[in-house]
Amino acid sequence: MTSTSGKNIAVADSDALIGLIFEEDPLHERCLKVSEYLNENRFEVLVPYSIVLEAATVLTKDKTIKRPNLAKKLLEKYTNTEFREKFDLEILELVSEIYDPDTSKKNTPFDFYILAVAMKNGIKYVFSFDSFYKKHGLILTEELINRFSKD
Repeated sequence: MTSTSGKNIAVADSDALIGLIFEEDPLHERCLKVSEYLNENRFEVLVPYSIVLEAATVLTKDKTIKRPNLAKKLLEKYTNTEFREKFDLEILELVSEIYDPDTSKKNTPFDFYILAVAMKNGIKYVFSFDSFYKKHGLILTEELINRFSKD
């Protein structure tokens, strides 16, 4: 297991990638705010390539989006693997162990993949808006903004 605990690291889910690049997405403004917070607070954001592919697929195929040009931009933006090499992404067995076939239809194997990446690398933050991650002990990055804006 790669030890990354204590560092400001978040793993990104596809809802964040889509919300950042697709201006009409309902999460767009929230994604921009979270991204700004993460940059200002020097978070590293791990974007696994499989999640880039998931987001690109949604941007291409979703009936309400249909933006293959944005999919192309995502694919081009996340071609650099240097950052990903700092993390242990050999999680195939872990994903198959933790995947729950009786989970909500909303929770896909990709969600369990992100959870496994976080678990294996000691990452406690996820750039996503999906409560699935909270139920499994991760902290949604948007909650950091809300926590510290109250102080």
